[in-house]
Amino acid sequence: MAKRKIKVELSDEQDNKVTITFEGNLTEKNLKNIILSVNNILEKQETILEEDAKDITIIEALDKSLYERVKLLISTAFRMGNWFTTNDLCDSYQDIFSVNLKITTASTYLARLYEEGFLERAGSRNERKFKIKKELREKLPKLITQ
Repeated sequence: MAKRKIKVELSDEQDNKVTITFEGNLTEKNLKNIILSVNNILEKQETILEEDAKDITIIEALDKSLYERVKLLISTAFRMGNWFTTNDLCDSYQDIFSVNLKITTASTYLARLYEEGFLERAGSRNERKFKIKKELREKLPKLITQ
């Protein structure tokens, strides 16, 4: 059988997309396995959001990346669906972690979280505000601060 190159690209309703490129001796069985694997990846992403996530202590949060800490903070401080600004996020981060969060970093992370479908966004660029999407509020982990 001749070497072939195939690219498989699948996405789900939340706009998650998986692309796999396979190059080599491709059989029908290999192709089916690739497609099954991609579907499993997409289904696991949905399961992670659907399950109630475990709450995390401040000490455990310190082992996480800055981006993950910001996401945890948002899911804790603004979980009731309150609108918040970049400055609100920076103030809350200072209160919880006793470290300044640069406004440019906060702004970048908020934009990413919006693009990932985690946040809703409103207002003009200078008066931008955010809130957690309603369907995610109760499913997210939160920080245990005491």
